[in-house]
Amino acid sequence: MTDPAGRTRGPVSLARRIIVAVIVVSFSAAAISGIVVLLGAELGPTAWRVLSTTSVVGAFSVAVLCCVSLVGRRLQTFGFIGAGVSVLAAVLVLVAVWAQPDGDSGVFWDALWTAVAASIGFSFASLLLLLADRRRTAVRIGLMVTLALFAIVFGMVVVPLWTDDYGGEMYSRVLGIFSILAALGAVVLPVLSLLLRERPADALGTGPSLSPASLALLHAESAKRGITPDELVASLVSPRSPGLPVAYGPPPPYDPPPADGSSAAPNP
Repeated sequence: MTDPAGRTRGPVSLARRIIVAVIVVSFSAAAISGIVVLLGAELGPTAWRVLSTTSVVGAFSVAVLCCVSLVGRRLQTFGFIGAGVSVLAAVLVLVAVWAQPDGDSGVFWDALWTAVAASIGFSFASLLLLLADRRRTAVRIGLMVTLALFAIVFGMVVVPLWTDDYGGEMYSRVLGIFSILAALGAVVLPVLSLLLRERPADALGTGPSLSPASLALLHAESAKRGITPDELVASLVSPRSPGLPVAYGPPPPYDPPPADGSSAAPNP
């Protein structure tokens, strides 16, 4: 499949477009139904359920969008898992809104709140994992610490749901401390990644990479010739000495053979 510019769409790009389209259509349908209820229907129990459905679809659509931001990257599997968890959480919440299971359904409610907590964790973690390719040590360490804090908070929230043991006041205090630290990391880490400029990548590992000005010239020249930058570089590098710099210059002057037929010494 090609886009209007004639370029081939990859499967990752197509999958991202389909996911976004499904989210937009579902959210738009829920929003329209909510507006219709507010404009024409009486605000009874059914109307409130419709409005709750709109809110649920909107909230979990944002969660899915956060997760699918990893599509096309090394950690896209994590994003797909997070999107699936968010969809599952949305379904459980909608079942709770419309079916209203009683309080005796303990397993259902435990599963619901576990899925909601996991959806929130996956959403924030997916956004932070967009920084996984940064090479600054401070950003890498901050990312690992923040993700670890997310996992600790998730575990401390979920364990009491399934064990019915909330640990008392000290447990709540520790949970609050870890939650604050996790939120702090989620805010500070993106700011830190913006303040610390990335070191230029060394493609060969033996020296500095091209400057931004050189890269811009390379892209401009390749666009002018209608080829890719890699093809341009390949056309400029001599195949006789791969991996070594080639000295380019004007060809040596051509001396015609003497008229008497004797051989002439070759040009140096």
